[in-house]
Amino acid sequence: MSDKKRLLFVVGSLRRGSFNRILATHAAEHLADQAEVEILEYADVPLMNQDIEFPAPASVSRVRASFSAADAVWFFSPEYNRTMTAPMKNVIDWMSRPLVAGDYKTPLPLTGKPAAISGVGGANATAGSRAALRALLEVVKARPVQGDGEGFSLPAATWATGVYEIPAEDAARLDAQADGLLAAL
Repeated sequence: MSDKKRLLFVVGSLRRGSFNRILATHAAEHLADQAEVEILEYADVPLMNQDIEFPAPASVSRVRASFSAADAVWFFSPEYNRTMTAPMKNVIDWMSRPLVAGDYKTPLPLTGKPAAISGVGGANATAGSRAALRALLEVVKARPVQGDGEGFSLPAATWATGVYEIPAEDAARLDAQADGLLAAL
């Protein structure tokens, strides 16, 4: 059994070439010797709907298990219309729901869980999505450990080429945030 901390990374974009997935992959590589990292796959999670809540769909149970097993969660979110993406909001909504109908006393997978936030996008450096995400995490009783986290602006050429190479100064900031998250555990 490993004594490494377990980190769950949640990428807000489901796109295969997601720039935020590139950030998450960089952070996972930086942390490889210090923590076990899982990048959550959750495209199969249905929209939150009380008609299908109990018993939870298998994909929701799988995602809950990943959240529950993690010592901390790190969200990597692009910014869509100044807020987080719908898929990310949806998975957080599922994690905020009781495991058993009517049981509002049992802690949920995000309750008290340290959470970090990062995002890469346009000139706004995902400020809107990161602020909205921090506020939502506080509502669901997670514990944002670095405020609104770190935001990055994509180099202009990235929009034209679709190729994102993290600038060295941004990589250093992301590495520092990773180290800070581990220190907060």
